[in-house]
Amino acid sequence: MTAAEHLEPDWDVVVIGTGMGGSSAGAVCAHHGLKTLILEKNPRPGGACSYYEKHGFRMDCGTHLFIRGNKGPFGALTRRLGLGEPIEFRHTPYTVHLKGMGVDAKVPQNILGRAAIAPWIAWQARISPLEYPGIARLMLDIVMKKPHEIEILNNFTVEEYMLRFTQNEEIRAAFGMLLGLFFTLPPWEASAGESIWNLQKFILEMNLGYPKGGAVAIPEAFLGGARKHGATVRMKANVKKIEVENGQVRAVILRNGERITTRTVISTTSLGDTVSELVGEEHFPAPYVERARGIKPSWTAVQAKIAVKKRVIDAGSLVGGTPLKMDRKLTGSFLHEAMGSLEKGRYSGFVPIYAPVPTNYDPTLAPEGCQIITAVAVAPTLDIELEDGEQRWMDGLMESMYEMVPALRKNMLFYDTWSVKTLAVWIGKSNGSAITTSQTPDQVGLKRPAHRTPVSGLYIAGDCGGHARGVGTELACQSGMDCGDEVTSDLRHYVLPIQRIALAS
Repeated sequence: MTAAEHLEPDWDVVVIGTGMGGSSAGAVCAHHGLKTLILEKNPRPGGACSYYEKHGFRMDCGTHLFIRGNKGPFGALTRRLGLGEPIEFRHTPYTVHLKGMGVDAKVPQNILGRAAIAPWIAWQARISPLEYPGIARLMLDIVMKKPHEIEILNNFTVEEYMLRFTQNEEIRAAFGMLLGLFFTLPPWEASAGESIWNLQKFILEMNLGYPKGGAVAIPEAFLGGARKHGATVRMKANVKKIEVENGQVRAVILRNGERITTRTVISTTSLGDTVSELVGEEHFPAPYVERARGIKPSWTAVQAKIAVKKRVIDAGSLVGGTPLKMDRKLTGSFLHEAMGSLEKGRYSGFVPIYAPVPTNYDPTLAPEGCQIITAVAVAPTLDIELEDGEQRWMDGLMESMYEMVPALRKNMLFYDTWSVKTLAVWIGKSNGSAITTSQTPDQVGLKRPAHRTPVSGLYIAGDCGGHARGVGTELACQSGMDCGDEVTSDLRHYVLPIQRIALAS
């Protein structure tokens, strides 16, 4: 390597990935005036928020609704980039159809409608009126919690928190299942502080929605802002290695052999993949390697992208699962039993379902009159050896959907199933987890891995690290913004000549 290469790399920062973390980090770096290159291994941007087209249907690669819309980090970023609010989030009169385990009810978008439907849901779930005061105290406590109180609750699980308000196992199990949608974790693992923070936003902002143009509209807006501020975005640019010399990032090597020199790299895959696969463990101190290996991921899901010739679901999403009627109570012990089977790679027959309906927000994603359903059922990550074959999990998802939506089978045009491996290959995260650094009490807030790593010039962003809060995509976006600011600060202070940076940013 020549001295000139050390002094004048091709780029100030190379960002790996165009998902929520990568597109937001790259946009912020470019906005600050850094010479920014954003690389994406796939032919289309967006990571888990990307899409594919089939027979006139535009199918999401992931399964998403967005709880805060422009009130959260998405709107904060586009406004910061000088774009205003180009992402149009849409809403439905009924946000969710709860169906399964004894409950069948549509929940309205407005708060009065939600309050009116709550007793009906409680009656269907066979919750005694004697339990209502405890539930009311629980919900009031969630809404009224102050930030410093939420920070303290980071250290407790959702299950531990709910025990303060009710000893009823059924109530705790039901709340736990709903909270599991946020983090793809059971209530005995999810951080109470993280859950309460997100529930506050969900309840008080009442802004659950989906963007016009599909989920990809969000990272596409960020990348548009990045280009506006001078960034270059390259598709089909698969990074094989991050080159490190004497503890300092020097370049990224693409799988086609191309070498791109840079001062800094922002990686948006899992911390373990960054350390072991992209860089090499020999470049990190042993304690950091041990930490990377010990990161606990969330669970993940098998998916079905379903095209239907007419409207078969009225609400914005279908949530619940099978069996529709329970021959035993939904208790914490039942959930432990079912989730214990999952952790051993065994299919239990208890299938929690989450199924957004994108065309109920944006009908133009499908041919006129048709409907898209993007359904998922919780599944083990790829680092768990399956006792039951992968196909059994995908068959179970479709069997549950047919049971929950009786009109589905005769009106379905086609469906594509995505295994955990399929999603892992697309998003470039080896174990296929929904959130690579899961939001457990020992992995939230300041306990999450920092953006900076022990390798000079190497940073991580997205769902893998940073001290941001949020549900999935919003967590990744906020992490990307924070990382972009941190990289800029470090380069201004330590590396770059001041004249290279746009001080007006």
